[in-house]
Amino acid sequence: MRTSRLLSVIDSHTAGHPTRTVISGIPPLRGLSVLTQRDDFRAFHDGLRGVLLHEPRGHAAMVAAVPVPSREADQGLFFISSYVYLDMCGHATIGYIASLAATGALPRVFERNGMSIETPAGIVHVTGTFEAGQLTSVVLRNVPSYLASADVAVEVEGLGTVTCDIAYGGIMYALVDASQVDIPFDINHASGWCHAGMTIKEALNAARGHLQVDSVLFHHAIEGGARHLVILAGNKFDRSPCGTGTSARLAQLHACGELAIGAPYRAENILGVPFAAKVAELAQGKDGQSAVIPEVRGMAHMSAFSTLVLEADDPLSAGFLPS
Repeated sequence: MRTSRLLSVIDSHTAGHPTRTVISGIPPLRGLSVLTQRDDFRAFHDGLRGVLLHEPRGHAAMVAAVPVPSREADQGLFFISSYVYLDMCGHATIGYIASLAATGALPRVFERNGMSIETPAGIVHVTGTFEAGQLTSVVLRNVPSYLASADVAVEVEGLGTVTCDIAYGGIMYALVDASQVDIPFDINHASGWCHAGMTIKEALNAARGHLQVDSVLFHHAIEGGARHLVILAGNKFDRSPCGTGTSARLAQLHACGELAIGAPYRAENILGVPFAAKVAELAQGKDGQSAVIPEVRGMAHMSAFSTLVLEADDPLSAGFLPS
């Protein structure tokens, strides 16, 4: 075997959505911030994204969490999906912390003080709940999140007029009441929801110009909260309730007077697995707008401890990603 690279990874899933935490194999990255280190990776090492996340070693839903040094926080972390680079990812942050705990690498002070993590979107803070010294959940206090636009109407091919709110929770979401789309809201119709979500996203982004939407979050009311389905790409949906999407939803509900500070919100994924969430406190966004600090609690479970191998003569070294 002629090996050109080995990458040590830990695979986990957070309420069904995968995280691949990279333990070793990433070359040194240039930059004083996590954002600039992420951008250095994208500019000079993007080929590793295919190795890590594309078939035959990964799949369309895979997300990587890449730990890097931070001058501003206890740890730096950036996120790569199979098709884009993410400024923030809640489920992958939870997966990263759970992976540290599973390998005994969680700092001893974490149980008492938690950990600050610098991400491309800003600094977040994570703590945990423990039973008999074992991590049982991860609590994420996300970046300031806010409602950007309310009651945005757009004409969508095949769906007619769709109304949504646009909110930021680390990335920008269109929040759409699922009752506007005539598809059963269950896992068996995920491909139909992916198509509807991408059609809505494309229509919104064509109409809005500079304020682009990254993903579409469909929500369906349940007791104490909502069931979420986040559409990420034409062939990809978030299996988890989505940490950044839940943060955007909390910001939306608080801005509309429907969720008080500290009130509980249950965010379920399409499989019925929940995150527990709340607005922890008020804040100010980067541009001075009124914002909230969302708190999202969930847990990840380990699925593999692996070494990815890239052979020098592999004809599919960049991997492939079916559309």
